[in-house]
Amino acid sequence: MEVEEYARIAAAEDDHWWYRNTRALMAELLQPWLGTDQRILDAGCGPGGNGAWLASHGRVIGVDLAQEALEFVRARRPATTPVLASAERLPFADGAFDVAVGITLLYTVRNDVAALGELARVLRTGGALLLLEPAFASLRRAHDVTVHGLRRYRRHELAGLAERAGLRVRRSTYAYSFLAPPAALLAVLERRGSQSANDTGSDVERRALDRVFAPLAEAERRWLARRDVAVGTSAVVVATRG
Repeated sequence: MEVEEYARIAAAEDDHWWYRNTRALMAELLQPWLGTDQRILDAGCGPGGNGAWLASHGRVIGVDLAQEALEFVRARRPATTPVLASAERLPFADGAFDVAVGITLLYTVRNDVAALGELARVLRTGGALLLLEPAFASLRRAHDVTVHGLRRYRRHELAGLAERAGLRVRRSTYAYSFLAPPAALLAVLERRGSQSANDTGSDVERRALDRVFAPLAEAERRWLARRDVAVGTSAVVVATRG
């Protein structure tokens, strides 16, 4: 990821609607497996905001391959222990964690099969993993280049990777369904060369529609509490080891 993007994320992740909603969605999906005094892995933690809330459930270790990201963790997320490492080769013992999360992780690593295998390895029996990854190759845009995204996933592809790693898929759905139409339009416009020359390729700074998207995200979470959605800009999988 570009260094400047870490700064943009760090500045936005506490109050930007997407980050707030993603944390709320994580909490709801992981609720059956969250307790107290747990060992928690935030894989590909970035500046640390996505996983910092998990500190109320135990000790959080944040892993990232970028020293720049971990500097933000050290400065802003004192409850998270930063570890410099690749998700494809985690420096932890088998079964070291009760819960693991990977938010937009697999689409940035060179070998997503190896990374998911490592996440499965470090989970204890009965432990839970939550993955949230960008969905649909057709929605790829300049932002993917900015964050060094290598691929996007369909729901069944992400679930299949989890199963190949020996995990039991408990939930597989899309999220952010209301973003799919505007994202598709932006992707088409960018491919046609209509993107503004002043556009940085970062989605983090686009805040004008927060008041529109935040209530839509809350409504979608209420739907996801009962059933899946058929399309969205993110694919979500919750899986357990055993």
